[in-house]
Amino acid sequence: MRAVIRAARRLAAAIGNAAEGASFRTKLFISYFALVSFIILLLGFAYYQVSARNMLANVSESLGGVVLNHNLQLDETLRDIRDKSEVLPIDEELYQTFAALDPEDNESLLKADRRITQILFRYFGGDDNIYSVFILTPDYAFGSAARMFVPPEGFFSSGLREAAAAADGDLVWVPTYRFADVMDEPRLTDLEFEYDRLASAVKQLNLTYIDERGIFHTLPDHRDKPVLMVNLTVDFFSRLFEEYAGSSGFRRLSYGIAAPDGTVVASSEPEAAGRPETPPWLAEALAQKRGMLRFDRGGSEMLVRYDTMASTGWLSWIEIPVQDALLGLGALKGYTFLFLAVMLSVSAVLAYLMSFLVTKPLVRIKQAIRTVERGRFDARIPEGGRDEFGRVIRLFNQMNERIAALIEENYAARLREKEAELMALNLQLNPHFLYNTLTTLYWIALENGQQEMARVMLNLSDMLQTTTRNKREMWTLRTDLDWLEKYAYIMSVRFEDLFTMDVDVAEELLDMDVPKLFLQPFVENAIIHGFAEMDGGGVIRIRGRREGEAAVFTVEDNGRGFTPERLARMASGEGQSTGMANVGKRIRLLYGPPYGVAIASDEGRGTRIVIRLALSRAQRAKPLMAETPVASTGAEAMEAAGERRGQLL
Repeated sequence: MRAVIRAARRLAAAIGNAAEGASFRTKLFISYFALVSFIILLLGFAYYQVSARNMLANVSESLGGVVLNHNLQLDETLRDIRDKSEVLPIDEELYQTFAALDPEDNESLLKADRRITQILFRYFGGDDNIYSVFILTPDYAFGSAARMFVPPEGFFSSGLREAAAAADGDLVWVPTYRFADVMDEPRLTDLEFEYDRLASAVKQLNLTYIDERGIFHTLPDHRDKPVLMVNLTVDFFSRLFEEYAGSSGFRRLSYGIAAPDGTVVASSEPEAAGRPETPPWLAEALAQKRGMLRFDRGGSEMLVRYDTMASTGWLSWIEIPVQDALLGLGALKGYTFLFLAVMLSVSAVLAYLMSFLVTKPLVRIKQAIRTVERGRFDARIPEGGRDEFGRVIRLFNQMNERIAALIEENYAARLREKEAELMALNLQLNPHFLYNTLTTLYWIALENGQQEMARVMLNLSDMLQTTTRNKREMWTLRTDLDWLEKYAYIMSVRFEDLFTMDVDVAEELLDMDVPKLFLQPFVENAIIHGFAEMDGGGVIRIRGRREGEAAVFTVEDNGRGFTPERLARMASGEGQSTGMANVGKRIRLLYGPPYGVAIASDEGRGTRIVIRLALSRAQRAKPLMAETPVASTGAEAMEAAGERRGQLL
């Protein structure tokens, strides 16, 4: 790293040395060419990036549309299966068949098999997407025996039977599984057959029948309830994705469907179906249900579009490398480079012409300046042109004529500037001047027996000192309440005892840091607006308590309150005073959205303000805040005022 820095410094020094020896025309040419080249390259890069982003967005939208269409078609088929399965338990013929069935009689089983197979064909036979349908009992598998064989004992000891029993009559979708493993058929494990991997819907059939007399019939309790099993192959779930993958032109496109537990229902890698291969982004995708994700896999950035099936809750996705999605940018990149090369050539020619046109008048000005340097102020440059250089030449000629006057005027102007600076220094007021003045007025009021006026002066002086000495955003609650009490006293004198203020704040909160003057706007609003139509009896109550990790303050008054319309406008951010609105914004900026100001009011009865502050924020901010001395009150304030008067004077 240090070697790179040293090389960069040597290169910069070499460029600087070369620039010092170059002519102005050369510098101008290089500067103009470099500036134009930078702009052109920047625009070209921006154009390429925007094009890439738009192309990637188009590919993403296209993939999203494919996934959504895929799910809609699957959901339509799966909902149809669900709807038919809801009607099957109340089918009269099916009930009568099972009611008459004798599990010990083979002839009875065969007759029932033919009737049940016909019933299942009537419900599900028209759907080519269904591979097979069975109704199983512990003794027999009724249904599509011509396509596959389901061992009843294997089924009733499998997780399929457990899932159906747990659902208690609801249809349950079971993601892809290996038939030999689930049915406990080890002799089929190493064989390849058409229904090696299946996804199934199972439903425990609570068969019922209502006869013409309105009597409700069910199968005897000692009979095991039959279970409906609808089987779908993996090809059914992946067929649409396979068609798109073959026609899209993307060489490394992959797709899949997964259950919430991570079991792969279907995949572009056939061997992955039925395995619990959870993609790293599956949990986030299931939470969002639909959208797009980008992630890194082995150093290659991947784009995934996904959508959740409404019928099963399974997640379908298409995955593609971002690099493949941007293959169409190759031609655009070539055209961009060609455009940049042409523009750079044009800019080089324009830079040369510009440098020549700019430097030609400068050469003439340079010669005239050398003449003036020798003291010949009568030198003139032939004037011509109305551009900036022509104006410079005219100004140069005028300069020679007025140079003496300008020197004198410049000297006089400098004198006036010095005088102005001295006057500004004399007019600057030290805050101590204001303190001294207010303290002097305080003693004058005392000497004339005006005790109330003296107290007003003293409180105003304390308020001024507190605010001017504390330059930070925060100070302690003790300081804020002390300042607020002085403010309330001055306002009570101004409005001739229109109101009283009662403060009750928990002792543990007094040393916490709070936003400066965060209570004052609400007290002022109560005095100015809440008590506007009152002649006396106004009460302002301020309370402060700790609630968990928050400090909650309330400001209540018994004024006229707000109308519901005004309160609604204030809740939407309209109609609040600037001071009240600013307090809310400051609190949210300092502590975050959970904290702020809430206003409740009952017209004619008063207003209640609730302010929530965070204790943890105060603890973190406290070391950054300057400690503020707490002003004394009552008789101690009078004595302190006397001491300050001596110090200030």
